[in-house]
Amino acid sequence: MTCYILLHAASSNCTMELLIGLLMTLIPALLGWLMAQSYYKVPDLRANNAKLGEENTALGAKVSSLTSDNTDLRVKITQMEAEMGHKDELIAKQRNDVIIAESERNILKIKLEECMAGAGAAAAGAVGIASAGATPAPPPEPRFITFAGTKYRWDDLKIVEGIGPKIAELFNNAGIHTWKELSETAVDRLKEILDAAGPNYQIHDPSTWPQQAKLAHEEQWEALKTYQDELNAGRA
Repeated sequence: MTCYILLHAASSNCTMELLIGLLMTLIPALLGWLMAQSYYKVPDLRANNAKLGEENTALGAKVSSLTSDNTDLRVKITQMEAEMGHKDELIAKQRNDVIIAESERNILKIKLEECMAGAGAAAAGAVGIASAGATPAPPPEPRFITFAGTKYRWDDLKIVEGIGPKIAELFNNAGIHTWKELSETAVDRLKEILDAAGPNYQIHDPSTWPQQAKLAHEEQWEALKTYQDELNAGRA
């Protein structure tokens, strides 16, 4: 019995020694294999690193190129905006020139009609004087109207709420001299005259002015006063 136990114990010790020896052999071998794998991967990693460096350099060059292109585009956009602003100024000036030319044409037309009428009246007066010996009638006195506590000359455009001396002068230059003419002028045309005169006049809203002028022309003073009381600087 004692011999069996000794033999069994010896066998177990041998097995453990074998396992320990095997482990002591495999672990260095495994470590060596891992080190070899790492060693042989270093060139690949270096190559990948070099490739990534090249790609990064190429991308940096592209970014620099795109940044330069973006700067050029911004400069071109600024130049185009400046050119557009200059063209808008030229268009506004040309519109104003057209309005002034139209105004001068209308003034000349009115003067021509007055001259023709005066010549006809003079001729008729001369004939009447020659035939009857009578003196010609004097020209009619200018007509005035007192409205809302203010005295206005007849057909004075300033009676319209929102129209001051400068705007009245603009409209006169554009051929609008009477309440009737103002009442028959489209709002878009009035707005065009104001826009052509510059930013100080573009803020005005002429949408109610023809209606006010119509009431003045028809001598509906109470209706005009009531209407103006509902307005704020000519705006409904």
